[in-house]
Amino acid sequence: MNGEWSQKKVADYLSEIFKKPESRETQFRYRDILFFIPFVRPLWKLGVISLILTIVTTGLGSLLPLSSKVFIDFVIMKKGGQQVENFLVSIGLTSLIHPIQYILGSVNIVILLILIIGIIMGLIRIVQSIMTLRLQQEITFNIQTALFDRVLRFPMSVLKEKQVGYLMSRVSNDVSMLQYFFSSAVPQLLTNTLYFLFSFGILFTLSSRLSLILLGLLPVWGLINYFFASRVRAVSYKDMERQAQISKDMQEIFSGVEVIKTHVSEEREVAKLSVKIRNLFRTRIKTTILSSLSAHSMRASKLITTLLIVWLSVHEIEKGRMTIGDMTALMAYVIYLSGLAGSISGMFLTLQTVFAGIERLTEMFNVVPEFGSGATDNGQKTADVVRGDIRFENVSFSYKKDKPVLEDISFTVCSGDVIALTGASGAGKTTLINLLIKFNLPQSGSIYLDDYDLKELDTQWLRKQAGFVSQDIFLFNDTIEANIKYGKPSASQNAVIQAARDANIHNEIEKFQDGYRTMVGERGVKLSVGQRQRISIARAFLRDPRILLCDEPTSALDAETESVLKDSLKKLAQNRTVFMITHRMSVADIATRVFLLERGRVREQKTEDR
Repeated sequence: MNGEWSQKKVADYLSEIFKKPESRETQFRYRDILFFIPFVRPLWKLGVISLILTIVTTGLGSLLPLSSKVFIDFVIMKKGGQQVENFLVSIGLTSLIHPIQYILGSVNIVILLILIIGIIMGLIRIVQSIMTLRLQQEITFNIQTALFDRVLRFPMSVLKEKQVGYLMSRVSNDVSMLQYFFSSAVPQLLTNTLYFLFSFGILFTLSSRLSLILLGLLPVWGLINYFFASRVRAVSYKDMERQAQISKDMQEIFSGVEVIKTHVSEEREVAKLSVKIRNLFRTRIKTTILSSLSAHSMRASKLITTLLIVWLSVHEIEKGRMTIGDMTALMAYVIYLSGLAGSISGMFLTLQTVFAGIERLTEMFNVVPEFGSGATDNGQKTADVVRGDIRFENVSFSYKKDKPVLEDISFTVCSGDVIALTGASGAGKTTLINLLIKFNLPQSGSIYLDDYDLKELDTQWLRKQAGFVSQDIFLFNDTIEANIKYGKPSASQNAVIQAARDANIHNEIEKFQDGYRTMVGERGVKLSVGQRQRISIARAFLRDPRILLCDEPTSALDAETESVLKDSLKKLAQNRTVFMITHRMSVADIATRVFLLERGRVREQKTEDR
């Protein structure tokens, strides 16, 4: 072969498919499934009812292949009576010999019984399908809600590392895997296993010798499954990771489409994404090849098994140890059992993909949250009254080892002080603010609010004491009123209007056709930058925090809009402790003190040095 698919490339490709996965790729622990049992436990009643119905349907369904023996030996050949009599005598039910012989010898009654069994099974399956749908929805709701809650409690360092599209893929796609496991895979596996056991029991009564031979061949099917299972699971894990990366990249592309168009980089972005899609495509080809080879291996082993049973059955008939009806029923059960074994095998391979999803979900739930259950950095204390005094004592922090952003800084801020934080980009100004609200924790030293170490304070309570005005304002795709009320949903209409007046945005809101009910669009795209900033300030006014944190609130504004916003900030800063990051001295004039951050240190500038 020439071209891309040369013999060497094909050999290398197959070698890669069949190579033994690394230990990391096969480390799925079945106890991980137990982690999710609490999400399913409230639905135990549905599970018990479903189990009972499953036992009934599988028991009835397992009798259907036996009908071939009844028709041949009882209805047509009229030679099965002695077998029934011997069986009933052995279990002490001699009074039933004649009624059962009569029933089994009547073609009309036998057909009617088969029809009744079919109707009963059909009705039960309708009920089961409704219950399965209910289970699917309940499980999805329970797990997806819990995971969403968990993600929102992740430390900011984790959220910044895992981008939006990646997290969305895990919250939606991986949860669907777990939903499939509990609502579909487990019931199907249970149903097929019960069918297998019931049918094998009936098969054993027909011919114990052939049943034992068939039982001896089952390990062959198990070995085939074992060989392919770990490889499918490893490839499936890579598939999901690559899908999540593609979701992340697509979300980033759509969010930055304006930048892409202005830089005429559409082709470059398509090329970058197509490489990742091609890699995903290759991973899925590997999964398909492994699944196909596993399925064909199972079919080959089942064909050999069936031919062996046929050959042995003929010899049993020749020796008078079996009837033609026995052989017909036996073959029906062998084919039936082979199908069930194939179904269980296919299900087992499908579960490898599910297990990869469960492993990824477990990784998400194992992330230690910043507050709530399992948190290690969340205190329990709250304060009835907050003065707003802030004290840093020998605080150091670094994102990377041996590269400190803040190094052994100490200062005290009194209630009512307005602190302007200045310094070059990357000096640690935003890091300092993040430490105040426990987005990050110092590696050494302590930060105090009034007389409390922040480590001792409840994280959620602490953040409720702070308001935040940033240069990158995020508004939800909702009404202006809803965005102002976001930090205080219970606020009245009058309180919202007053907050808007204080932020100098009320008159502009009134000019909109829908006023406070105007939809702002995604991230507030229907509003100007200045309007978004003042809505953010109105949000802070309404929340009425004791501590105010501002991160370059006027950096993207023209002089006129900055002047209006500066007046709003002055009013907002009254009687609060304020930390304001700014490079503009016109805004720093609001401050009562100015701190310069430089080389990891904090130095307060005197009035004459500003």
